[in-house]
Amino acid sequence: MIGFATRGPGGKALAVFLLLGGCLMIFAAGVGGKQINDKAGTTGFAFLKLGVGSKAVAMGGAYTGLADDPATMYYNPAGTINVPGRQFLAAYHNYVMDIQSGFVAATFPFMKTRKIGFFADYLNFGDFTETDQYGVPTGDFSGGDILLGANISANVIPELAAGVNVKFISETAAGYSSEALAFDLGLFYRHKDSLTTAGLSVYNIGGVLSGFSEGSVGEHKDKLPMGVRAGLAHSLRELPLVAALDIVLPNDNDLYINAGLELYKFKPLYIRAGYSTFGENYKTGSGSETFGGFSAGFGLDYKVYHISYAFMPYLDLGSSHRVTVSGGF
Repeated sequence: MIGFATRGPGGKALAVFLLLGGCLMIFAAGVGGKQINDKAGTTGFAFLKLGVGSKAVAMGGAYTGLADDPATMYYNPAGTINVPGRQFLAAYHNYVMDIQSGFVAATFPFMKTRKIGFFADYLNFGDFTETDQYGVPTGDFSGGDILLGANISANVIPELAAGVNVKFISETAAGYSSEALAFDLGLFYRHKDSLTTAGLSVYNIGGVLSGFSEGSVGEHKDKLPMGVRAGLAHSLRELPLVAALDIVLPNDNDLYINAGLELYKFKPLYIRAGYSTFGENYKTGSGSETFGGFSAGFGLDYKVYHISYAFMPYLDLGSSHRVTVSGGF
C-alpha cells in the first residue's frame, strides 16, 4: 500500500488532487463494460478483502496514508507509529445475507520510538441447510473465518517508520478447515510539518499451510489475496476537509481506485463519503445501480471516544452497516 496525507496550505496540492479525481471519474466511466478478470475467484480467504473500520470504509477504503486509529494496521502496518498513546478500536459489521463480522485492535507505545499492536478479525457465515445429492435436507452446517495478528512499527529516522504484521488465518466450513500464515510490510513517512504523510505497504505475503481437502489425494490450497496499495490524501488548511485517494493492485482482479472525503466543519460531528471503482463488480445490469461503489458515514467524538458509522450498498446483494468505537485507554 502506498498512501499520502497532506494537512497544510497549497493550491498546487489541491490542483493535483482534483486532477487525479478527474482521472478517477474518467477511469470509472470507462470500466463499466469491462470483462471479468480471468484471475477473479482464484484466491481464498475472501474476508481479508472486506476492509475494516467504519471511517476507512465510509471514505471508500482510501485510508493508507491517513493512519490515525488502530484500523491502520489493516491498511498499513507502519501507520501505527502515527497513533498517539494507547488506543483501542472495536468494530461490528452487519454484512449482506445475515453474515456478521467484527474487528478489534489495540496499539501501545513501546521503547519510546516504537509501537506494538494486536488485532483480531472474524466473520461468521451463519447457518446453512445441508442437503444430499437429491436435495433432501440432512442437517445444518456453519462456517466462518478468523484472523489473529500482531503488529510492530518503529522509526527508522524521525520522519520515516517501518512496520510489519504477522497474521495467522483460519477458515472453517462444515467441519473442514484451512489455515494460512501471512505478513504485511509497510513504510510510513511524516513530513517535518507533521501535516504531510505518506505510506507504502504490501499485504498478505505468505502461504496456505493446509487446504480444505487435507488428507485426500490431490490436496487443493487456495492462494492468499495479496496486493499493493498506492494513495494520495490532502487536508486543506483553508477548508475543514480531508480528501484521500488510493490505488489498489490485487493479485486476483483488476486495478481499482478508492476515493474518500471527510468534512470536519461541524466537530465533534464528522461527515464522510467515498467511492471505489471496485463497485463495478457488484453491478449485474438489473435494477438501479447508481450507487454501486459508493459509501457514506459519520463520526462523533464523545468524551475520550470516537463513534463511527458506515453504510455501503452492495446492490442486488443488499447493504452493509458498520459501527466502530475507538479511543484512548
